[in-house]
Amino acid sequence: LKSLGLENNKIGEKGGEAIGNNTTWTNLEKLWLGKNEIGDKGGVMIGSNTWINLKELWLGWNEIGEKGGMMIGSNTTWKNLQKLSLWGNKIGEKGGEAIGNNTTWTNLEKLRLYGNEIGEKGGMMIGSNTTWKNLKELVLENNKIGEKGGEAIGNNTTWNNLEVLW
Repeated sequence: LKSLGLENNKIGEKGGEAIGNNTTWTNLEKLWLGKNEIGDKGGVMIGSNTWINLKELWLGWNEIGEKGGMMIGSNTTWKNLQKLSLWGNKIGEKGGEAIGNNTTWTNLEKLRLYGNEIGEKGGMMIGSNTTWKNLKELVLENNKIGEKGGEAIGNNTTWNNLEVLW
C-alpha cells in the first residue's frame, strides 16, 4: 500500500488507532484521513508509527489534541515527510513546540497548521526551525502566535524557498 485516502468517513478514534497501529504498510507514502474524528488517541497512534516512506500526512479537522500533536511533532522516523496538514485541530502550544523542534523533517515543503491554538511558544519554536530549508508553504492563521512568534518567523533566514506564508 502506497496511498491511503479515507477522508470524511467518520472512522473515529478506534479507526484512527487501528490505522496508527498498522506496521505492515512499510511502503506507505500518502495518508489522507481528514474529517474523521480520530481524536487525540488516533493522533497519538498515527504519530507513533514508523512509516519510513511517508511523504504526505493530511489529518485536518480530526479533533487531535495536545498529546496527538506532540506525538506527531516528535516523530523522527518520517525523514521523507514533505507535506503535513493538521488544519482545524487543537494541538496547542506543546504540539506546536514539538513540531517546531523537529529537525528530522528536512524535506518538509508544506506545513499547514491553521486554527490549532499553538500560541506564542509554538509560534516561536516553528519560526526558529532552521532545518526546513525546502519549506515552500507555511499556514499559521488563527493560532495567536503573538509578537514573539511573529518575530521568530520574521527573523528566520533559512526558509529561502518560502512562497506562501499565511
